[in-house]
Amino acid sequence: MSAVALTFEPLAYGDRITVINPVGDVGVITLWSPQRSVLKKLAAVAPSAVDPATSRIAAVANLYGDGLFAMLRNLLFNPQLRHLIVVGQDLGLGVPDELEALLRDGVEATTVFGQPLLRVRGTARLLPVVDGFDAGVLQQRFTMTRLGKVGALDAGVEELLAGLPSHDPPTEQDRLRIDAPADETAGRTFRPSDPQAHSVTRRRPLDCWEELVVRTTRFGQSTQLRKGARLELLNVKVVIDDPVEEPARVLAEFGFNLERFRAYQRAILDPALPEGISYTYGNRLRGHFAPADAEPGAGREPFDTLTAAAQRLARDPESRGAYVSLWDTPLDLDPDRSGPPCLTTLFFRLHDGRLTLTATYRSHNLLTAWLQNVYGLMAIQRVVAEAAGLPTGPITVLSHSLTIDPASPRLAIARGLEQGWSVDDDRDREAEKVSLREDPNGYFVVSIDEDAGELIAEHRADGLLLKRYRGRSANAMGREIAADMGVSLVSHALWLGGELQRWEARLTAARATPTGASVSMGPR
Repeated sequence: MSAVALTFEPLAYGDRITVINPVGDVGVITLWSPQRSVLKKLAAVAPSAVDPATSRIAAVANLYGDGLFAMLRNLLFNPQLRHLIVVGQDLGLGVPDELEALLRDGVEATTVFGQPLLRVRGTARLLPVVDGFDAGVLQQRFTMTRLGKVGALDAGVEELLAGLPSHDPPTEQDRLRIDAPADETAGRTFRPSDPQAHSVTRRRPLDCWEELVVRTTRFGQSTQLRKGARLELLNVKVVIDDPVEEPARVLAEFGFNLERFRAYQRAILDPALPEGISYTYGNRLRGHFAPADAEPGAGREPFDTLTAAAQRLARDPESRGAYVSLWDTPLDLDPDRSGPPCLTTLFFRLHDGRLTLTATYRSHNLLTAWLQNVYGLMAIQRVVAEAAGLPTGPITVLSHSLTIDPASPRLAIARGLEQGWSVDDDRDREAEKVSLREDPNGYFVVSIDEDAGELIAEHRADGLLLKRYRGRSANAMGREIAADMGVSLVSHALWLGGELQRWEARLTAARATPTGASVSMGPR
């Protein structure tokens, strides 16, 4: 009696997978290229590859970075699959390299911020620790072939498929059902806040990302999107005072790869639109739009928005017109068109002698995309500043919808960061030092005037006296300072309130036993 052939059954993202021959032994990974583009090309050059009656291809699916573990679960549950073919755009993100490294070198145990994880050997790719997951089975079972970009597909695909080795059919007992990582946010009570009012200002990109992760983990509201549950904050504002590249070793501690970020920087400046891709940021910035005076039709020169913005600033450094929109309204509001750009606007403005950049994102994946996007913005800012002859300044990022996916393998990192966040100080990661965070609104020098029986709080900035507050009550002085908006940091406000109370107690004691005036200086 012959064994019954196993049919393809996905454990994850079944609605995003195209099944061709359910009993096939090949999986096709299209990376960031739309499946329809790959299937259309295959139908043109290798029709038998997409014919369910003749094809060895069981399923076709995209693979973005965070979807790797979900794909591995599907592969382990379908032991009849033995071969992987990778074709499409990886956008310089290295996902095929990580998959290849996993099948060649396996994984190793690691710990990130106290959280146990698996790391694909030789890469920064992290995977969750889940019972039953066995990378060794994947290594033994699969071959992997990379075919490059969609345009490289030709009739040789049929020969490739025909030449792949066959194997004895597996049985139902060969299936490995690996559960998805537990959603530790389900049923959790999150801390109250205004989800539309979160703002972060830090020195470096990684500093900002870390606080964002803590804020979203603690305060993000649970929302259900069509593609799954998310923790969400709305209209988040982040100011990066000194947006410079961080050391590779520091980024690696957080599971990021500096070379991947540099590849992304190159890609975001490339005007070419790869075959089958609906948009890239580089194309929207430097190749999608036509000049205002261009004649319709082929052969027109594309409009380079970054060059135009730089020229405007070179003519008038104080211009407020260096504003770029990546959003093509008729195209991107089409309900039948998927995947409109997340980055929507750029605004370049000279401030304090330096060129600042404000970028707006309609949607932002915090754990995987936010920091990488910031590195892309750094490259954009640098190109425009150099062309305009201006030094670079801070970058501001506005995220209309900032989310964490509870199913992300990087959720363990978010949990570790949140649990370890205990101080609000500034950090110099290169020097491994911690310093007192300075309030941009200035600092306070607190003292008492025993003869007058009053508290004194001098509000200063850069050594200059802004205002002197006098009074007999710490509470009354605190209300006056708050009305003047003299404090912007919570940590500074807590310190100042405590100092005013402490010096009020000294003033009370001094009335009974004069000891002379004293002074205390607050955070600078």
